[in-house]
Amino acid sequence: MGWRRWTFAVCAAGLLLVGCGEKAQAAPRAQGLEVAASPGGEGEGVITWSRPLALGDSEAPHTVVAPDGDVLVAATYREPLDVGGGPLPFNHVSTTPHLLVARFSPDGVLRWAHGLVPREGAARARVGGLAVDSQGNAWLGGTSAGFQFDGQRLPEGPFVARLSPGGALERVRGFSGDGALDVQALAADGEGGVVLVGDFTGHRDFGDATREAGPGRAAFAVRLDADGGTRWSRAWSAGHEGLVTARGVAVDLFGGIHVAGGYAGTVCFGGSPFVTVRQRTPFVLKLSPEGQHAWSHDLRGAEGMANAVAVGPDRVFVGGNFTGRFYFHGQAHAAGGYQGFLAAFDAGGQQRWARSFDATASAMATDESGQITLAGTHDGALGDLSAGPGGRTPAGLYVARLLPEDGASLWVRGFTHPGAAVARSVSVDLAGHALVAGTLSRALPDGTPYPRPQDGFLLRLRP
Repeated sequence: MGWRRWTFAVCAAGLLLVGCGEKAQAAPRAQGLEVAASPGGEGEGVITWSRPLALGDSEAPHTVVAPDGDVLVAATYREPLDVGGGPLPFNHVSTTPHLLVARFSPDGVLRWAHGLVPREGAARARVGGLAVDSQGNAWLGGTSAGFQFDGQRLPEGPFVARLSPGGALERVRGFSGDGALDVQALAADGEGGVVLVGDFTGHRDFGDATREAGPGRAAFAVRLDADGGTRWSRAWSAGHEGLVTARGVAVDLFGGIHVAGGYAGTVCFGGSPFVTVRQRTPFVLKLSPEGQHAWSHDLRGAEGMANAVAVGPDRVFVGGNFTGRFYFHGQAHAAGGYQGFLAAFDAGGQQRWARSFDATASAMATDESGQITLAGTHDGALGDLSAGPGGRTPAGLYVARLLPEDGASLWVRGFTHPGAAVARSVSVDLAGHALVAGTLSRALPDGTPYPRPQDGFLLRLRP
């Protein structure tokens, strides 16, 4: 399967995202959107539909696919927004982000959408993770700005909520304490509950115990049951001048929980302690369904972060960015500047293979066969990932599908944008379609009251 040249365009608030290699096509109008599909509509990785999200916020949207193929999206927005069902609620005088939760059909048709307005005076709102369970319920975690939802107020600060397939709020809970807490990722546990990971400072009551971060920032993992009750929690700290953060979580078919992130200083996840003098070193660990340590590994010698983790049949895949040098399965991987890495372990934690490349690895998912869908940004040197001829292509966003046996590329697709384009999350449906959500930067006049304004996008690609 070689490199095929193709293109598409998405226009939102004057933004353009264009596939590499051909002239962009005019985008047909939809209500509040401009969308264009790939010409010809053939081949792996070709776009089937896309949705722009004119958010105006600095945070990227999250997406996940439900068992029936529906697509759920959660994001924060700072400007009037319409995702196809009419304008969502918006407070024009608020400088705090609003919250969007929406569900689309497999063909991209809006089923429902909620726009939540922040409480007056609230300081912060953020989507930290989105997951869907086997019944189609959506689990949403992050930071609430005191949003009112279905007559209930989401507790201000860190929260987790469960929505029915029809969008009704069924469960909500917070985590009391002092200091900051950021939810970074969620994963369904296969039994109707969810596992959430992130980092915190100070003290936090996770429901089973009050955990202390120590003098620095600590990582946490919490498993909740279907009613939102805490089954167990874990926290890992790294001493006086260290830090630990968990950025990704995945649950395998046997209930094993895999957590990936980065640490500095000295940390013990339950096995032998890890020590690094780097600012951050990537790690991955596995917990039993009951939260007991099974195994843990770091990429010794690398400076960087594990951004994502995914599981397949007898495989655990970890993706992220690094500089420096690390050894994996007897092979050296070195980077003078920040590059991407993808490492594969078996279910028992044994090293299998790794790849490093001139691109970032920011989001990842696996399909039913264990094939990996990876997304990130590149500076034009996609030859390291391409299944066909190498050479330079316009810098921008890429999406790649890789084999689980050795990481060989099946296909790679590149996209360009006048500004920065970043992938935030990837999900794959049962038919193998890839859903990618991320952001496009835009320039605004000086004096704009919020930093780094971006707009969201949602893409669905062929298997």
